[in-house]
Amino acid sequence: GPPAPPDPPDARMKTLLLLLALLLTSSGLRAACENPKPLRLALIPKSNAQQLRQTMAPLVRALEHALKRRVELGVSHSYGAVVEGLLGGTVDLAELGPASYALLMQRDPVAQPVAALSARSAPGAGIATYQSVLITRADGGLDQIDKLRQRSVSLTDPASTSGALLPRQALPQLTGQPLESFFGQVSYAGSHDRAIAAVRRRLVDAAFVSSTRLEEGVERQDYGADEFRVLWRSAPLPGDPFVLRNTLCPELRALVRQTLLARRSDYAPMFEGLNAGPFVAASAQDYQGVLALFERAGSGPAR
Repeated sequence: GPPAPPDPPDARMKTLLLLLALLLTSSGLRAACENPKPLRLALIPKSNAQQLRQTMAPLVRALEHALKRRVELGVSHSYGAVVEGLLGGTVDLAELGPASYALLMQRDPVAQPVAALSARSAPGAGIATYQSVLITRADGGLDQIDKLRQRSVSLTDPASTSGALLPRQALPQLTGQPLESFFGQVSYAGSHDRAIAAVRRRLVDAAFVSSTRLEEGVERQDYGADEFRVLWRSAPLPGDPFVLRNTLCPELRALVRQTLLARRSDYAPMFEGLNAGPFVAASAQDYQGVLALFERAGSGPAR
């Protein structure tokens, strides 16, 4: 038969424009999807940095094998530094405290929880919980909160849930005074372990710390359970979320999540060192209570 008539110029132009739009869209999607090499993992300063690196080594090795790239592990000097790293795109995967996660959500929701540790007593049965506790030396005679009036207290980090933010909210309800007014001297130790050590060495009269860190020290035999008196405990808090930046490529995000949640025998020493059970899946929904806590208080965790 006779050849088909050529497309009219306007039809050809429409086809070209459609192809161009598709190319631009696909390249735009590729540009928005990040595939960093190496992958940068940041941890909050809960305890000794060198010890944390050794403890987390099995996860780093598993991630490097699964992702076929180097994984840079950094133990940050502060909770805020991890938040800034996520916001600035210099951290890809991070452990955050519940409050520092709330801070990130308030500033810019650039990352979402993918996993958290389960409790050693109920491995794999759900996200482990912990409490903020106020401790003194058992032999110091400070057996009531009121006896701490105008005494010295150690907090851990300004963005720590159990070591600063929750205590600031609880003190007015417990004593009728803001934390800085009730205590004579307030200092930041930088980590839970250092805050506990400050009480033990009589550098401060009391400290607000994580119940988990206190229990870990007893298990490591750094000190005896009878050396401290707990004067106050908060309501249970969900354990620290591991979050992934939203702009990472979906395949990469899936592989990281899969590696965290894998049941691997070589993870056993890591979980033992963390005094925890295996990773379990976590989502933003698990931390809604923490977000609501700070919203009800009328002041976000930025302080």
